[in-house]
Amino acid sequence: MDEDHVRSVIFNAIGAASFGAPLDPALADAVRSGRKIKLDDLGFDSLAWMEFCIAVELQTRLELLTSDIEAMATLGEIEDWLRERVGHA
Repeated sequence: MDEDHVRSVIFNAIGAASFGAPLDPALADAVRSGRKIKLDDLGFDSLAWMEFCIAVELQTRLELLTSDIEAMATLGEIEDWLRERVGHA
């Protein structure tokens, strides 16, 4: 899974977690460019994180759990998690 694909998965998952609300253009640019974004800055509640995880799984067949995310601080860590596991899916 190349870098662009990983970011696309994350971008789509953020959209799913936002329940169709338009993404802030600055956030969208930051995700696409790979800038560090703190997970707390997304403002997601537990339901939004669950939707995020489901969207990741639907796109990749990798089971990302909300408990996995609790141990992470940035979207970059989620990118790393995806890259580490893609060969095992």
